[in-house]
Parts: sequence; C-alpha cells; structure tokens
Amino acid sequence: MSPEEREAVRDLAKIIVLSIQYGAGANSLAALTGLTRSEAHEILARLRARFPRFQDFMHSVGDHAGLLLEISTCFDWRLRHRPGDNPRTVRNFPMQATGSMILHATCLLTERRGIEIVAPIHDAVVVQCDARDVEDVSAGLDRLMRDASAVVLRGCELPTDCQIIRPGERYFDKRGKAMWDTVTRLLAKRERESA
Repeated sequence: MSPEEREAVRDLAKIIVLSIQYGAGANSLAALTGLTRSEAHEILARLRARFPRFQDFMHSVGDHAGLLLEISTCFDWRLRHRPGDNPRTVRNFPMQATGSMILHATCLLTERRGIEIVAPIHDAVVVQCDARDVEDVSAGLDRLMRDASAVVLRGCELPTDCQIIRPGERYFDKRGKAMWDTVTRLLAKRERESA
C-alpha cells in the first residue's frame, strides 16, 4: 500500500470511528464517508461485534453523566452535564480530555528535560533544537510522549510518529491548508488596504 493509500484509509477510518463515537447511524455514516448504506451498516455491525466494550463504554459515559450530572477524568478534569446539553459533547469529553491530559503531561516532561517547545498542535508538540541534535531530540521526544501516555493511561503506551522539519522547511498539514490560505489572503488584503 502506498503512503497516499495508507493516508486515505487512515482518514476514512478516523471519520468512521469518530462517527460511531458520536452515535452516528448507518445513514449518517454513509453520508459522511461516501459509502453506500449497506456498506455503512456492515461496518457498524462488524465494529460492534469486534469491539463491544467500546459501544458499552460510550453508552455508559452518557448514562453516568446523566445520573451524576458530570463526568471526570483520572486527573479529575470535570465536565458538568446540564439538561439540554448535546449528548455528542458528553460522549466526546473522555477522549478529548484524555488526549489533552497526555499532551499536558508531554509538555511538562519535555520542559523538565530541557527541550524547547515551540508550540503544541492538537495532539502533537513542535520543538526546536540545533540541527546536529535533531535525531537525539526526536528520539527523546518520542520516548517522552510514550511515557506521558503510559502515565495517563495507567501503563498503556501509545505509539507516536515524528516529522522533522529542517532549516528552510516549514511545518505543513494539508488539513489546515484552507485556513492557512484564508489567513494569508486576509493578511495580504489588510496590507494592501493600509499601504
């Protein structure tokens, strides 16, 4: 499988998993992915059969929040649940909060190890170092992110990946291209207007 095919499969899988997490049915899944309704039904059925604990967990999150009027993480980050709140927000909280805790722990460990953080980006960090140290810093950061996930997930270590941006290059994520183009266009317009 080529890198492009792998990325397309990953993007589709992400849409499917997030849709299921938010409680989407076959019709919504088909509309979001371009799959047929029967393909969407089959995917949902297979995932429910293969991962029944995930489905049970997602239902229990809503039940728990509805009964106690809040949910919390292992680090005691809390979300108050009021009548009328969107159930998708409640279902999403454990995943987003856990990812945020892992990033928080990563930033703390990274700073303590003397690695200079330039910016956190959703589920990643951008760091800066001398070009001669890039391989060591990259390997160290990989270890720190896996350690952070193991702390938050009580021993479960998540895999990571790394993108090295060398002098003269810049970070680019195609998912942010439309926003980058919009910001660049607006800045250029403002410069023209103020000239």
